[in-house]
Amino acid sequence: MKKALILAAGTGKRLGILTRDIPKCLLKIDSERCLIDFSLEALVENGIKEITFITGFREDKLKKHVLEKWAGKSKFDFIYNEKYEEYNNIYSAYLARDLWDDETVLLNSDIIFDQRILSDFVSKLTSSALEKKSYLVIDNSKKLISEDMKVEVNTKGEIKKISKKLNNETSYGEYIGITYLRDSERIKFLQSLEKNVENKKLDIYYEDALADILINSSVFPCSTNGLLWTEVDTEEDYKAAKNIASLIRSPLVV
Repeated sequence: MKKALILAAGTGKRLGILTRDIPKCLLKIDSERCLIDFSLEALVENGIKEITFITGFREDKLKKHVLEKWAGKSKFDFIYNEKYEEYNNIYSAYLARDLWDDETVLLNSDIIFDQRILSDFVSKLTSSALEKKSYLVIDNSKKLISEDMKVEVNTKGEIKKISKKLNNETSYGEYIGITYLRDSERIKFLQSLEKNVENKKLDIYYEDALADILINSSVFPCSTNGLLWTEVDTEEDYKAAKNIASLIRSPLVV
């Protein structure tokens, strides 16, 4: 895996004044780092040197932060989604369709996670290279709630459904916002993105395009193994992210 696509176009309205003038991923998490820095650290540490952001709201600030703080550590590109206020993130994923190949991982920009989650993920991709498997990173340790983007798996361990509407009790776990699709699964997903955009279904998420293909695809969960992570949608999430940052930096956490 050599490349990453990071979806970072949204306005983060649920965070109110905190994101009035900055993209959500630039929220300060500690004295040194913004939210996006945690993902970039993990990507660079795992040898991913080509990173493309799909931007929108306050692209100028995101570009400035990345190109100044991360200069020389990776090759950065930016695709501007001029429809970021009108369309949902399915359109951002669609704009990056021509860059996606078998060496590419997709990340949401509003997540913080223990670097070992990505390291385990990369290791699994390497070990399954001959099997040509595709994966979604799933937290199968937590107690699920209605707001979670849940998945269901079949008896073969393949993910067959993804939706917030799935049953909390029978779902396998929560998708955390990291995707790797290979070969036919990648092609099916890109075709699903294109079909939805052509049909003007632009108020949906890229996870909905995933849901369209999973029943006829072979995509597996890669567990977080109980390691810490969170997405940041609300002020409560933001507080949790700061707490996670302090824990994953602690020398007591090995």
